[in-house]
Amino acid sequence: MVLVVSALASSLESGWLVPDGGSYPSSPSESGDAFAGVVSSWFSGATAGAFPCGTATARRTQLASAATSALQAGDANAAGTQLAMALMSYLAGQVFGPGMASPPIAVAAAGSALGSAFANRDQSASSRANAIASAVQTLTASTIVVFPPVISAPAPVS
Repeated sequence: MVLVVSALASSLESGWLVPDGGSYPSSPSESGDAFAGVVSSWFSGATAGAFPCGTATARRTQLASAATSALQAGDANAAGTQLAMALMSYLAGQVFGPGMASPPIAVAAAGSALGSAFANRDQSASSRANAIASAVQTLTASTIVVFPPVISAPAPVS
């Protein structure tokens, strides 16, 4: 299944971002966990070739912990960079059948985009969700899954 960025944006807006007049999470860890829940649910639909991602949900706590640290940065750009690094760590090593994901290469671009989304406080929740989802999609699109070489069946020496 192809990962749909608009689905992620919608889930981020409804499941993580605070709606107008809504209440903020009680702690950074609650916010980090909510972010990780949305992203891991979305990424569980990822495939590489014919193989689905088998570790997206299992690695949710790893992402939640790293996202919590990023969200405590106290500076929008630092938070964006740290969240991009958290996502990089989450994506690297995901398993797709016999294949394993390498680290995404667009970490700097995603970090900058995330920092901008955090810094622009005048953005609507929908616009912020779209910007964050696009940054996450940039990371997933720059992740390559490496499969082991196909080895033929043993043959006698003749």
